[in-house]
Amino acid sequence: MSSHTLAGRKIQIPGMCGGTARVFAGAFRSFGIEASASPEGDDETRELALKYLNGDECYPQVVTLGNFLKSTKEPGFDPAKTAVFMPTSPGPCRFGQYSHTFRRTLEQMGLGEVLVLSPSCANGYRGLGDIGPELFRYCWWAVVAADLLRKMLQRYRPYEKLKGNTDKVYWECIRDAADTLAIAENRGPKKFTDLAVCMGRCRDRFRQIPVDFTQKRLLIGVAGEIFCRLNTYSNDDVARKIEEHGGECWTADITEWVYYVNFWEMEEIRAFEGPWNLKMLKAKISDKVQKKEEHALAAIFAEDLKGREEPESVGEIVKEGEKYIPAHAALGEMILSVGKAAWYRKKKCAGMVDISPFTCMNGIVAQALYPKVIEDLGGMPIRTFYFDGTKADTDGEVAIFMELAKRYAGKEGLL
Repeated sequence: MSSHTLAGRKIQIPGMCGGTARVFAGAFRSFGIEASASPEGDDETRELALKYLNGDECYPQVVTLGNFLKSTKEPGFDPAKTAVFMPTSPGPCRFGQYSHTFRRTLEQMGLGEVLVLSPSCANGYRGLGDIGPELFRYCWWAVVAADLLRKMLQRYRPYEKLKGNTDKVYWECIRDAADTLAIAENRGPKKFTDLAVCMGRCRDRFRQIPVDFTQKRLLIGVAGEIFCRLNTYSNDDVARKIEEHGGECWTADITEWVYYVNFWEMEEIRAFEGPWNLKMLKAKISDKVQKKEEHALAAIFAEDLKGREEPESVGEIVKEGEKYIPAHAALGEMILSVGKAAWYRKKKCAGMVDISPFTCMNGIVAQALYPKVIEDLGGMPIRTFYFDGTKADTDGEVAIFMELAKRYAGKEGLL
């Protein structure tokens, strides 16, 4: 991909998490590329996608495609001036088919001129062409910033005195972060400094929200398939329902997945090319730089997020997961979800929910392992929620889970 390839095109960023997609778009705008998040998911987007799918696709694929197709109905849509950012990956997960489905569907609709950009996790999502290295770095900053803002949203919203204040501040901060990254004149270290200052402003906005932190709430870990756990339409806004039943959510980040991709990139280099080579050196340097930058931004929120720190290395999660499933034979969210349960317990969570699409291989395998995990973690409740767009009594199921979490919390002295 090059800036020339995108000249005159508007690129859409699929909204796995609406806030992340908006900040991510800001990174593209810093290169003069017009970019925006795809429309938010709703029942209309789901129905649009199902017209062109055969039913074998996973639910995130339905929502992602439908959100983009919704934009094709907007006045002035021009396929020759449109691009969509749709990463891909090898392996058995159906995520690797998303970009192919996009292309096939667009051809069927007579919209084949739409450009589908598909960097792959095989190279750590760095395959972005001549503007790739710098753009990749800005996109990483966007992901880190958006993850931190979501953490602050979930940290403050359950305790707000006036309902709606935290959501309002969150979206104000998302716009600020996106606009900060989009400033074309500032490059490299200057842009990172500006983003750090922006994060300081965002922290202060959250701190101005009237809250009551004396409330006794249960801290609940949220793991599972990355799209479904982050996309509020796809998961029926489970996090908000957990809050309504006396909980505070701690959702696994997008950054966790990026570190996991880095981890396995280095594992494969080690296995097939040896531990000492130029490719390994580049991968290690990239991972180290990413961690340094993430830690610098996370430090701004350290006081607010005390007790909700992530593991120092994704390898810690993988190591915990290996107690139940061979890591080399179980690539994907399944080992992260199973391994993350132990970390959530260590950080005094009263339970964990796994949010997955219906029929998702990762969710099914993890659910089969959870009874043993629960036993080893002293009975900490773990509940898998599956979603496929059909209506269900999610609120009732959350209420039952929260009762189990409350009993466990009482036994462990977490109340």
